[in-house]
Amino acid sequence: MSADSSPGSSPGFSPGFQAYGGWAAAAAIQQQDLFNEVVGTDSLMVDLNARTLTGERGVLSGVSLLGSLSHLDNTWLWGWANPGFGPDFPAVAATLPIRDFGNQHGITEFTSDSPDLNGFPDPAQAAITLAITAGWVLGGRGVWSTAINEGRGHVYLYVADEQLPRATFDPFATPRLLMTAVSVFPVDHRQVVRGYFQHFGFEYAESPDALRGTASDGTVVLTSYDAQGRLDNVSVQPAKS
Repeated sequence: MSADSSPGSSPGFSPGFQAYGGWAAAAAIQQQDLFNEVVGTDSLMVDLNARTLTGERGVLSGVSLLGSLSHLDNTWLWGWANPGFGPDFPAVAATLPIRDFGNQHGITEFTSDSPDLNGFPDPAQAAITLAITAGWVLGGRGVWSTAINEGRGHVYLYVADEQLPRATFDPFATPRLLMTAVSVFPVDHRQVVRGYFQHFGFEYAESPDALRGTASDGTVVLTSYDAQGRLDNVSVQPAKS
């Protein structure tokens, strides 16, 4: 199955993960939605040795093993720490930039071999958040997951195939994407909006209660915030013809 692009909130994640995840969240959710649409819901076959994902719609290459979640103890296990694979396995070696990125930016979730997700209301949703955010480090094409061990766990794969399309700025989806993203990463709502604007090359300016961005086509996105700094409104003004 494809990974859900609207994972639950992340109160237990580290400040470093919150900062990076929040910056990436809105664009990553949109990209994951597109990935899910392209890949579809058909049954798929994984070959980690060949690094392929095969289904009725064709073959996707560049598959990497991010990690797995045990539903028995709610712990995540990175592929490089899995004794069945290890860091030299080709489908795992491609994910090592995640660990390097974690070391550079103080993101403990990316450096701990087996992060404990028991502190989350829904550990399975936290695992999806972790997987999609980690996939963003690798280029953000999309993440696919499926049940393993007779449902006692899930495995999460990153798919780097360049056939996969990139999501483009969608003014109609923008309010939903930003509101969803701040629900996933609630610590710094402005960071979420800045990341979205930066991803799509907006010019933007901030004031005490607003953040205004202008897309290359002239579309204006205006976000406003309450006294606690929470995003309370997103409006989109189409480009003038």
